[in-house]
Amino acid sequence: MNLLKSIAIAMLAITALTVTRPASAADYVLDDQHTSVVFAANHFGYSYTYGMFGKYKGDFSIDMENPATGKFQFSIDAASIDTKSEKRDEHLRGPDFFNAKQFPEISFQSTSIVADGKKLSITGNLTMHGVEKPIVLPLTYLGAGKGPYGKERIGFAGSFKVNRSDFGIKAFVPNVSDEISLIISFEGLLQ
Repeated sequence: MNLLKSIAIAMLAITALTVTRPASAADYVLDDQHTSVVFAANHFGYSYTYGMFGKYKGDFSIDMENPATGKFQFSIDAASIDTKSEKRDEHLRGPDFFNAKQFPEISFQSTSIVADGKKLSITGNLTMHGVEKPIVLPLTYLGAGKGPYGKERIGFAGSFKVNRSDFGIKAFVPNVSDEISLIISFEGLLQ
């Protein structure tokens, strides 16, 4: 009888430890094949020019049960800009805009995360053209699971706006809009 009682107490203790143990954040690396950063700039009030960046790297740590403990860090290769016009892309890489030779990376480093269900507000520092500014990056958690090759992944998407002049990129304002709209979508691969 004492043996059964001891086993029952041990089982209850193990169950209690398992139930009360907090989930831990999982570490992910950015899957650049399933990441997009798309932007739009108004051109003289006549149309919008769209473009994207093609090279990214980054990693993040997130526990969707407790997202406030998460951390995100990303960088974009500024020279990877693509607007489907090589002449325009060369101009955007040059000193009038990104000055990609002097400032090769656009980076974001989170400082805090506030969650409301699947909606995340990630406060952090965006560095572009050698200027660092705080921004809030609104993201929506899209889901997590195994991809077609069995690798665990997680996905997010969001949109936001920045004024390029805040980062010292002032060429042709207001003819080419100061306010740039960005749409991002990315997947992370579990490490």
